[in-house]
Amino acid sequence: MRLGGPFPFNAQGSFPVALGPGMYNYPPAGNYLLTLGPQSVLQWWDPVNSDWRNLSPAGAPTFAISIDGYNYRLINLSGVVQGATISNAGSGGTNGIGPTQTGSTLTVASPGGTGQAAKGYVIVGGAVGTAGGSATVTQAGSGFVVPPQILIDPPPLGGIQATAISTITAAGLLNSVTMVNPGAGYLSVPNFYVIPQFLDYPGQLALPYTIPASPTPVAPNFPPGQIAQGPSGGVGILPGIWMQGLTAAFPTTAGALVTGPALAGSGTLTGIVITDYGSAYATSVPAITFGGTSLGAAAATAIMSWAVTALTGAGGTGYTVGNPWESTLGLVTVPGTTFYNNDALAPRAARGRLTSTAGAVAIEDPGFGIQSVLGAGNFGVALGGSIPTGTVTFSAITMGGVNDTSILQQMISE
Repeated sequence: MRLGGPFPFNAQGSFPVALGPGMYNYPPAGNYLLTLGPQSVLQWWDPVNSDWRNLSPAGAPTFAISIDGYNYRLINLSGVVQGATISNAGSGGTNGIGPTQTGSTLTVASPGGTGQAAKGYVIVGGAVGTAGGSATVTQAGSGFVVPPQILIDPPPLGGIQATAISTITAAGLLNSVTMVNPGAGYLSVPNFYVIPQFLDYPGQLALPYTIPASPTPVAPNFPPGQIAQGPSGGVGILPGIWMQGLTAAFPTTAGALVTGPALAGSGTLTGIVITDYGSAYATSVPAITFGGTSLGAAAATAIMSWAVTALTGAGGTGYTVGNPWESTLGLVTVPGTTFYNNDALAPRAARGRLTSTAGAVAIEDPGFGIQSVLGAGNFGVALGGSIPTGTVTFSAITMGGVNDTSILQQMISE
């Protein structure tokens, strides 16, 4: 194996990629060893959802990656707007995706200074039921040993993908399908696909692990569970998917079949997509406003990705120097209840240590992906050593972005 490749890799072997808050870099096509900085992630372009997806979390240890020079990027996700949570869906809007279809626009306030404002668009209507609502199990199937995966057709380009989960009965029947993310922008009720899953690794020997004297080839261990199959509406499996071309194993009459709930949210704000995260946002959450066609009293709050750039600690006596402190993640809402993330965020708490017995603090890790402005109550100190009196009070807390550096190393096998 040798190192080499396009400039400047042929001269240096490894190349530090320094990025300010919100800055990004498209590495040239090639094979690399990549070490991510604590504020930077590797993203890939999702052509179905028309969105950048995090492929590796911030600070990931060195790993190998093949990059095509176009669909992957490094981005410093500190000091940016990562999304928005809808606090009032409004009314009276025109269903569709983006400003052309809906006639509605979205504006994120500028960070000021040399920072760039975030950009995005709205989606009106087209939710697949409601979060926590149910799809209809029209046929329960049989033979499931674990809950099958539920896949849902994608929305039109620019919409938000709907997701759902299932449960089964003790007898192995499909029992329920619950919407996790209702998605947004659908024009009609999408197909729901029931995909059986293995209980155990399919390559292992079947119980009781008896090894025959004269081994013979054994057919693959296919996932158990009867699902409906057919090209008409309400299909149970994806056409031509994977190993499910064995029609004899998947009957057309008794197999599990799911029908999605009616579309919901007509005329209301069902989704916000941030297409450009902006840069150098600090101190306060930027306002989001809507223009164009009326959405009534629609309102939303920006979901930030911040680090703690400065703070002060003081109060009490008797603390042990070196005791650690840690922040919360500043979550805008609790994942799994009213905030549906589709794996867009991976926050990390800020951390540091006490530098005096009176509670002075130092920052060792500014954190990553903190979603809101942290207050004094969002910090805690781990006690140890002597018994302290009083409480450390955190103040002068400043949120923002920090510069970060990742390392790309060209890798060519010979």
